[in-house]
Amino acid sequence: MKNLIFCLVLMCGAVAHADVNIMTVTDEDRHTKKEDFYHTFEYHILPLGRGNSAAKCQATRIGRRWFATAAHCVERCAAGGCRIQMDLLDEPVSVLAQVDSTPKRPAVFVHPKYDKNVTARDDFALIRLDLNKAPLVYYKRVNRTGLVGISAQQFQTYLRTHRTAAAKLRRVMSGDLPPIVAFDDDTYLIDRKLSVISIFDGVRDIKQNPYKAYYVKDLGFAYTKNFGIRKGMSGSGVMTNTGELIGVVSADLVWQRYSPAQGKTEEKDFFLFLAFNKSVRAFMESVMGSDYYKLDFKDAYPQFIKHGVRGNHSLIRQGVRDVRNKNKKK
Repeated sequence: MKNLIFCLVLMCGAVAHADVNIMTVTDEDRHTKKEDFYHTFEYHILPLGRGNSAAKCQATRIGRRWFATAAHCVERCAAGGCRIQMDLLDEPVSVLAQVDSTPKRPAVFVHPKYDKNVTARDDFALIRLDLNKAPLVYYKRVNRTGLVGISAQQFQTYLRTHRTAAAKLRRVMSGDLPPIVAFDDDTYLIDRKLSVISIFDGVRDIKQNPYKAYYVKDLGFAYTKNFGIRKGMSGSGVMTNTGELIGVVSADLVWQRYSPAQGKTEEKDFFLFLAFNKSVRAFMESVMGSDYYKLDFKDAYPQFIKHGVRGNHSLIRQGVRDVRNKNKKK
């Protein structure tokens, strides 16, 4: 996850208020346990032909052969080529499904409008990886971070003696995938509980959001107060408590301002996530072809929307402008 730190000065005068709609909860709470995030994975990004793993990020499986992730994770990979290794199990013994991406035979696709200087807008990428056809690499974890290769036979033996691991792998390989919330060009207060899973070296931890979350149309992304999202979680799926994939982890935006009255620096920490708006869905359609029409979308509007609520997003807008201006000066 990118860290964006800026100093913010609030402008005097009237603040414009945007019309905000409410996405209502109509189902029981679920998708808050580790087991519910079987479609989200940690993956390794390796340069082709040299060196070891250069980076790790996370991705959510959205189709039989498609994974959603953050563009800033794989921007260099898409341009110059790389190997993606998707880690399928959070077990002492696991398996990596891998695919090579090159400029001539791409498997990684970055949103064409993605600009690293414009925070989370269009920070979206797709990885084409068919788990049923991909080459597999089997390994066991040593001292948590070390990996030692094992044979396919050793892996199958592990599955026979560890039924829980075998059940996890069957679910991973299944076509049971989450619906996706599709946003239109409006501003919403998302009235759902949100969760994100962090995966580090096979250790999974659920982060649940206790704050209000908004999608702001002119910014092109959604945000909330940070609830424990940190570096290394980029690309992870943002899930609702009713089981929908509502976004992709993008960035951490920190506002710092000295308060003379309190004699100390005030800090506000925002978590930004990419939403499946029209721009993102058009890109998905162009890349995925007929696979796009097999996805299960749920419209944010009008199915789950109520009108009449007003919101103030001036602080996050000012933060985005400050980051953009700061990046232009570099």
